[in-house]
Amino acid sequence: MADNAKMQPEDASSRPEGEMDDDVAGHGQDDQKAPPSDAPPPKTGGSRHVDVGNFRIFPDLRLPEFDCGPSQAFVAEGIKRDDGAIYALVTDPTLPTRSELLRVLSGMRIGGQLDLLDYEIVHWPPLDRSTIVCFYSKPGGSKVFTEGGKKAVIDEHDLPATVIVPLINILTVLSDKNLAHRNIRADNLYFSDEKRASVVAGDCASCPAGFAQPIVYEPIDRMSAEPAGRGAGALSDDMYALGITIAALGIGHTPLAKFSDKEIVEMKLARGSFQTLAAHEKLPLTLIEPIRGLLCDDFEERWGLSELNSWLDGRRVKPVQGNSERRAARAQNIGGRDYYTARGLANGVFTNWVASLAPLRDGVVEVWLRRGLNDADRSKAMSEAMRQMAWSGSDKRTAEDVLISRGIAILDPNGPVRHKNFSAMLDGLGPMLSYDVQHGKGAQAFSEVVVRDLPTFWFSRITGFRPEIQSQQQVYKGLRYYMQQQSMGYGYERCLYALVKNQHCLSPLVENEYVIHIAQLLPALEKVASVTPHSSWPVDRHIAAFIAVRLQDDTEPQLTALQNPGDEVEFSRSIISLLALVQWRHGPDSLPHLGLWVARLMEPATKVFHSRERREKVEREIPKLAKRGNLVELYNLINDEKERRKDQDEFISAVEEYSAADSEVFDLESSGPARMILAEQIGRQVASFASTMIALLTVSALFMMTVW
Repeated sequence: MADNAKMQPEDASSRPEGEMDDDVAGHGQDDQKAPPSDAPPPKTGGSRHVDVGNFRIFPDLRLPEFDCGPSQAFVAEGIKRDDGAIYALVTDPTLPTRSELLRVLSGMRIGGQLDLLDYEIVHWPPLDRSTIVCFYSKPGGSKVFTEGGKKAVIDEHDLPATVIVPLINILTVLSDKNLAHRNIRADNLYFSDEKRASVVAGDCASCPAGFAQPIVYEPIDRMSAEPAGRGAGALSDDMYALGITIAALGIGHTPLAKFSDKEIVEMKLARGSFQTLAAHEKLPLTLIEPIRGLLCDDFEERWGLSELNSWLDGRRVKPVQGNSERRAARAQNIGGRDYYTARGLANGVFTNWVASLAPLRDGVVEVWLRRGLNDADRSKAMSEAMRQMAWSGSDKRTAEDVLISRGIAILDPNGPVRHKNFSAMLDGLGPMLSYDVQHGKGAQAFSEVVVRDLPTFWFSRITGFRPEIQSQQQVYKGLRYYMQQQSMGYGYERCLYALVKNQHCLSPLVENEYVIHIAQLLPALEKVASVTPHSSWPVDRHIAAFIAVRLQDDTEPQLTALQNPGDEVEFSRSIISLLALVQWRHGPDSLPHLGLWVARLMEPATKVFHSRERREKVEREIPKLAKRGNLVELYNLINDEKERRKDQDEFISAVEEYSAADSEVFDLESSGPARMILAEQIGRQVASFASTMIALLTVSALFMMTVW
């Protein structure tokens, strides 16, 4: 299989192609023919290679010009078919990839986008773990944009046909599928051929949406989020990035490159995106109109595809206002800095968390909203937030933190969810959780956000129609319930796999195997079982949650039983039931090592039988079934309803017989002293009667003798 690819000598024969599940395997071009058998072997340098499916990767030969964020590019070649010049992009296994885009891009050719030939899960020797590798066609020309260049590479008059037209084609196709590219930027463009007549965009699926984007390319509502939490976004976000791309290509360098990220954020919030660019960069006059339209900070007013196409056709387009953000007549001070806009103040509150509490709690911000901005709606919402804090049943510190978070949502409803040091868009909470968990930050921040029900409040404050956000509401309904449950199969683990569709299982048992689909889980555990001591169950919190989300079956009965680890019988039966259910649905039929692992821990499950004879019989059968590796049979052995009912009936009968006998013995034993007393009483009465009769007889006899 592809995920078992190993490092091989260069002259080693290639390994047969394996089968992969649809969610993890790529979809190459099956209609292409393999090169003839007498064709000369590929001549690519390098002493080592990794063979996977139709491709060969050379880990010693880097192609940094094709890197995308943390994903690294390497020399590759086709070994079973002629795919032309290609390269392999090895993703970072600690970041989730964009599965929807991988499936779309590998299944079709899109003009203006590099061709994704295939993608596979590969054991990558330099990392000593498995990860996804994407195989792209190499563009015919060089990279369009290199930071530090002296001048623009493309003439401003050629830029519409060379750059804008092919990028419009990409965005049109993706938006029709409700997807966003989220990786449109100048240094991710390549000339499609040596003539430099057109460009193609590079990778957009190897890491979370927007993760690799410099902050200047992010629209004003998403730029305050952490890179991993910027969210999948929509067409409007790509149009903004296209505006910055046009500006970068027009001036020959990344706009605002001399400023720090913090300074860029503050300038854009204070003056607006286009005004900030125009104040610090000399934009080409012929490109000012589309740049202004694409950089509108109101996503509802921002240019879309129709406006941009109209401009390309030479038709007049409705002009866009510079900065639609309302400015207050007087400033609101937070942490020693003055803010004139609600959005800017929201960022100031977040960056000065402790100092912002007093102005919010004391009603200063509420008054500023009502008098300074003349915004009665937000002022009323802020007053309600303060009232709810006063009546909150939470501890004081928690209530204050919730007030600050809700205050930020009221000031900037279309911005990220911000809570203390956590900042992520609503559609970026899943990737943000994945990043934090895999990079040592843990799930504490995410847990607080969900348990305190902040996403629900954010949903209630969002303005305008945001289809990418509305679709998330249903997903978030169950998160709070999951977080409030402490047993296996729930907690942040359940939230993680529910939010990130292609998140691989993070259980320490199988993490290095990169298990994305449920069908991969048992083969991975089988591999682990062959080398791991069988001292604990092969199911932990991550695996239980992974099964609960990915299995498409009702697992609530098993998860309910797992809530009480102290009940060894039910706990062990539920673990076996979960694994057996996965094998029944997805195979494989034989798991001898995993079967042995489960068998060695099944003793508590056999206690379900009361009969010693029946229990010993089951214990004799377990090793036989374990050797066959059929977990379903192992589970049926301890869950045979007929045998269990018979055992239960016999047990009840035995209990009744024992109770009757025990009662009789008890009666006999407990009534002994009473009988002794009664016997003594009767004995006394008999003795008294007998003595009386004897006395009477004696007196009568004496009387008769005297008379006679």
